[in-house]
This record gives sequence, structure tokens and C-alpha cells, in this order.
Amino acid sequence: MTSKTHTSINVIKTPRKKKVRTHCLPSLEQPEETNITKPKDPVQVFCRIKPLDSEYISCVRVKDSTTVVLEALDQTLDSKQGLQKENHYVFGHVFESEISQRDIFYAVALPLVENLIKGRNSLLFTYGITGSGKTHTMTGYIGQRGIMPQCLHALFRTVSSYQAKKCVFKPDYLNGFEVLSETEASYERQHKMCHRFKDALKLEDSCLEVVSQSPRYLSLLQSIDEDNIYAVFVTYIEIYNNSVYDLLEEGNIQKTLQSKIIREDANHNIFVHGATEIEVESMEAAMAAFERGQNRKRVGHTVLNAESSRSHSVFNIRLVQAPTDSHGEHVVSDKRHITVSQLSLVDLAGSERTSRTNNTGFRLREAGNINNSLMTLRLCLQYLRENQQSTNAVPKKIPYRDSKITHLFKNYFEGEGQVSMIVCINPRAEDRFENAHVMKFAEMTQQVQVARATPVKAGLGFIQGRRKANEIFKIAADNLNELGHTEAKNIDVDIGLVFFSSFPEYKIDSPEGDSNIKELMQYLLLRIEKRKILCKDLNTRCDNFRGNLMKMEEENLSLRRELNQAKARYKEERDRSLGLMKSLALLESSQNVLKNKLKNHEYEINVLRRKLGEQQALFDKKEGKLTQETKKIEASSSLKKCG
Repeated sequence: MTSKTHTSINVIKTPRKKKVRTHCLPSLEQPEETNITKPKDPVQVFCRIKPLDSEYISCVRVKDSTTVVLEALDQTLDSKQGLQKENHYVFGHVFESEISQRDIFYAVALPLVENLIKGRNSLLFTYGITGSGKTHTMTGYIGQRGIMPQCLHALFRTVSSYQAKKCVFKPDYLNGFEVLSETEASYERQHKMCHRFKDALKLEDSCLEVVSQSPRYLSLLQSIDEDNIYAVFVTYIEIYNNSVYDLLEEGNIQKTLQSKIIREDANHNIFVHGATEIEVESMEAAMAAFERGQNRKRVGHTVLNAESSRSHSVFNIRLVQAPTDSHGEHVVSDKRHITVSQLSLVDLAGSERTSRTNNTGFRLREAGNINNSLMTLRLCLQYLRENQQSTNAVPKKIPYRDSKITHLFKNYFEGEGQVSMIVCINPRAEDRFENAHVMKFAEMTQQVQVARATPVKAGLGFIQGRRKANEIFKIAADNLNELGHTEAKNIDVDIGLVFFSSFPEYKIDSPEGDSNIKELMQYLLLRIEKRKILCKDLNTRCDNFRGNLMKMEEENLSLRRELNQAKARYKEERDRSLGLMKSLALLESSQNVLKNKLKNHEYEINVLRRKLGEQQALFDKKEGKLTQETKKIEASSSLKKCG
């Protein structure tokens, strides 16, 4: 008989006008940064031996789980190689030829997926000569899926229940992301549906078989933060002839790709500017994007390999996460709280000797560029190791910019993260010379130290488990609604204080009944302790709320006094203003009267001036007549005197 006990939730009705949902606890102050050197970890190097065909002679022997022996060759095989002695090379772990893809993923890549979820950057690349099994290890094929598909499966199996709606996180094209509102995200989704690629909608047959052949044995990773919202983006980059190309660039497969430039963002992270970032919601979508880029990847036929990668490929898985709000429902829109982590899966092109491949023309140029980039990688790691080991000598300048692949890797070796390398070995005796160089370089790489990633996430002070608590509260409210309690939808409680994990299942009639009861008792004791903690937290909140309420009352009284004083001053000023307005009205009326008088006086002045003019004219006329008469009298009097 199986008994299940479910948690009961006590909800308290509160008036609708006084809804209070408080989840935020006072966040702890971050300690000041110190100059303490961050811990460093060596580059993890693994060795994988390719199965050898029966017609070839092997020159590699596995001594134990960490040591590979490169055996001496017979003098008749090669006069130069015959002089070689037996060499021993030590790695983190050696995978023999019969090892499965699943075991390699668990040992090498699963910790990197966990780092990705924790917000840390990681780099994994395969290294070896042409035909040593690098692409098979990284990608695999149907039924024998490699590291990349299994990483995607593990990631989506873990974060699928906590993924954000599409387009909630949007790339800002400067190697960062921003959070869109619900309206903006909806518009962006519609826009993408109208302009998305047709070939991206069609899943190839190989992609569909990926799902059926996916490893179902993977369990959920425990590093997931259930209160965060997650989104997965992928990019696929190719480095061919020391130029960077975007394999997911918009357009059909036949389109000639344009080379991209490598830039540095505001946080000094190296990225490919303008590379297409596709948001994927499932492993199927991610594999569809990969297949689309794979069809553009440059692959050629050589003497050593029928399908040899003629370029370095970098498949980036970027996980964007941000915390939810105090209710556990919506993502926090503050860009500062976004955490972006990246897992770079790199399939390096194989090194080869032109004397063995007999390449000519552009194949010779391809091989030269491949060998030059791998030589730059070896030189960078060698200088980096020497700088780390020497204390007094002047550090050497590391030539990261001499090759695009090393420039792109600079962040991992001089920044923070975890770097792992899988050295693929083809044990054929003909490849002994190349294998010796590969294993010597890989053994040296283990001495390079990389700073351990310690991502700092801003503490918002929200209670953990709020998202699940909100789901439990909604389920309880829905159950009450079904029972006829229609007012349940208006209930508002502090969901941060009602969350408990569900009781474990147990069987009391089984042989392990006693042990099950003991486990249940331990669980109940832990539950009681948790309840005490929550009750203590509730009492603290209540005390804080009372103190804040009293403080608000005091402030309210003070504000009321200030308001009354302001009202009295306002009344005085208003009365004074009314008096001034009356005086102003009287002055304006007096001014109008004076204006009218002035106008009348001006009119009278004009009339008098006109009359004066008329009188002056009459006066002048009379004066003229009088003058003439005077002259006549004078003339007549003078005539009389003369006569």
C-alpha cells in the first residue's frame, strides 16, 4: 500500500483594497573586492584512441587509464621514423578504442554543461591529425551521437521547464542581451514568423533521427535555479583560410558568405561581430540550425581522409538567464541582472604533412593555412605556459592575433572559464611522426593554467522557491474555484511563506518500512525546522511592518500639520491676491476715464486750431485791405501837397 501525503495550504482572505504581496528580503551587502588572486585550474586534456583497421600496424599502446605509449617502429618501415624511441605521454584520462560516445560525454562534456547552467564559460576542442576521429567525437552520426548533440539534449532536458517565451531575450548585437516587454516580444515573434528561413522550418531526416536516437539516460542537472528564466541561443562559425564566416548567415546554401570581423565588447570579451544568433527552444531546432550550417561547411577529399574538414568550426551554445520578479512570474527587466554563459564546441581541422597528401593548388593553400593556425595555437599556449611558470623574466608577448582561431580563444586563456581538449589519435604506424607532435603539444597544454570562473549574480533579496510557490498557490486557488469558492481568485497572500516541498512517497508494508519511517521522520524534522525559520521570518517581517507603519503615521501627522500651515498661508495669499485684483480693477477703470478725457481734450484742441487758422486767415485779409487803403490815402495826401 502506497500512501501519499500532500501539503495543505492555509490561505487568508484579505480585503481587495489592501493587497500586499511582499517577497523581498533585505539583500546582503556585497563584500568589497580584494586583490586576492583567483584560483586557477589546468587545462584538462583527454586522449581518445581511434579503432584500428586490421590491415594496419599500430604504434600506440595504452599503458593505463592515464598513460599512452608511442612505440618504436621497425627500421624497415621508415628509415627516419625507425630512429624514434619509445615515448610515454600522460593525460587526464585515456579513452581506448572500444569506449562509447556516451562515456566520453559523461567524463568530458557533462561538467561543461553544468558550468553553462551555473553561468560559467567553457571551451572544448578536439585536436589531432586528419582522419583521427575529431569530427566523429564532436558530432558523431546517427546511432552514435557525439558530444555536441548530447550537450544540447542534456541542456534542454534540464531547462525546458524554465524556458522563457521566444524573443523575451533579444541580442543587442554587441555580444549582450536585453529583456523585451511582453508587447515587444509578441511583436518580435510575429516579425520573425514573417521573415524566418524556410529551410530552418524543415527538419532534415537526420535531425529527426537525432531525437529518436537521443540518450534518454540523462537525468536533470541539479545546478538549475528554479527561480530563473532561461533562453538558449546558438551560433555556428567557420574559420577558413584564416577568415571568419557565419555558417548561419541569412540566404540559401549557394550564397557566397561574407567574411566577418572579430571584435571586443565593453567587458573585453572577444566575439564575431555580425554573427547570426538563433534562439532555439528545443534540441530539434538546434540540430536543424546545425545541419543548415553543416551544409555550408567546407569539406574536401584528401589522400588521408575521404571527407576531411578544410576549416575550423566553432559551435557556440549561449545560455541567457535572468531572475524572476518577487511573484515568480515575470523576468526582471533590468539588463544588469542578465547572466550570459557560453559553451564553445570547436572541431579543429586536422594537421597534415603535404609530403604525404601530395596536395596542390588550393588544397595546398588550405593545408598551409590549417597548419599555420595550429602552429600559432601551439606557440600561444607555449608562451602562455612559460609566462605563468617564470616569475622574474619579462613576459613574452603572446601572438593571439596572428591567427583568427587563437584570437577567438583569447578570452578563455586570459579570462575566466574552463578549457578542455580531446586529443584524437589514429594509431597507425604511418602516423607515428604526426602523433608524436600532437601528443607532445597536448601534454604541454596541461601545464597551462586558466582562471576559475566565478560569476557574480546580483542579489535581489527574493525568497528562493517563489516560482514553485506561486504555481502551488495558483493550483490551490483553482481547486477552490472548482469547489464553488469564487472569491478565491481575489485572495492574495505572501506565497513566499507557504512553500514546502512535497512529501516523499513511502510504503509502510514493505520490508524497508522501518527505514522509510526513519527517513520520513528526518524529513518531518527538517520540515519543522524550515517552518520555524519561516515563522521567525514572518515575525521579523511583522515587527518591521509595525515599525514602518508607526513611522508612516508620524510622517502622516507631520505632513498634516504642514498641510494645515500651507492652507493658512494659501488663504492669506489668496485674500491678498483678491485685494490686489480689486485695486487693479479700480486703477484700470480710472485709466480708462483719463484716456477718454485725453481723447476729448485732443479733439477740442484740434477744433480750436482749426478756428484759429480761420481767424488768422480773416485777419490777414483785413490787414491786406487796410494796407491798401492806407497807401491810397498817403498817395492822395501827397498829391494834394504837390498841387
